[in-house]
Amino acid sequence: MYGFSVVLFAETASFRDPGGQLYHATFPLPPISTIIGIAGAALGISFQQSWELFKINNIKVGVKDVTQSWREISPGRGLDLWKYQKIVTNGVRSDVLKREFLFRPVYQLYYGCEEKRLLEQLRKAFLSPAWALCLGTSDDIARIEEISQIQIMKEIDGGAVELSYCLIPGDQSDNYSFAWEAIYNTPVRISLELPIVKQLPVEFLFSPNGERKGCEYRPFTFLSGIQRLKDPCQAYKFGQQVVPLISVIQRQPS
Repeated sequence: MYGFSVVLFAETASFRDPGGQLYHATFPLPPISTIIGIAGAALGISFQQSWELFKINNIKVGVKDVTQSWREISPGRGLDLWKYQKIVTNGVRSDVLKREFLFRPVYQLYYGCEEKRLLEQLRKAFLSPAWALCLGTSDDIARIEEISQIQIMKEIDGGAVELSYCLIPGDQSDNYSFAWEAIYNTPVRISLELPIVKQLPVEFLFSPNGERKGCEYRPFTFLSGIQRLKDPCQAYKFGQQVVPLISVIQRQPS
């Protein structure tokens, strides 16, 4: 399989948990729908078109938080207040919601496919994006820091356990331990974070005007710290990096 990566930086980023109401918590990493939507923005096509493109051609995606290696510091967190108009029985009234955001994160997005030609078209689009790229809302404008060359990505025999700061399929809440040796050797003080398991959409229903609604969900785990899996996860070698890749058309283990 062939693949390439794109490194994105933004002053702020926010990936809302769809289950939130007045408090919009953010995921620590962009979910697969965001990764595919970013590719669609680079190509200049709608989310529905990009989603179908990735499904038809089985283009796999992955993501890692590389803020520490790029900026030598973890992303910050903040809380924003949004005032909005809410429709109620007797009319419209103002209300306020809290929106959590990440401050100055850097993410490395991965795209992999058997068809090198498709990846060449997608990589060319990232070199000169048709639309602005966003890490969350339209206010979270992203800047491209690096675009790798297309290279062969080989699946690791038996999978990998040394994974951190990435998104992996399935509920891994009972399949991890902390990498204590790496933690002890870290020169700065760090906070231990537990993996976050969320049900994320892997299929959508699209209305004629382009609105989408999730109709199929699967569990995914955000590894947001220095952790180690007990049982290996399917992963690929990308240069010196090891990254899990996710396909939206293949049913992942729960």
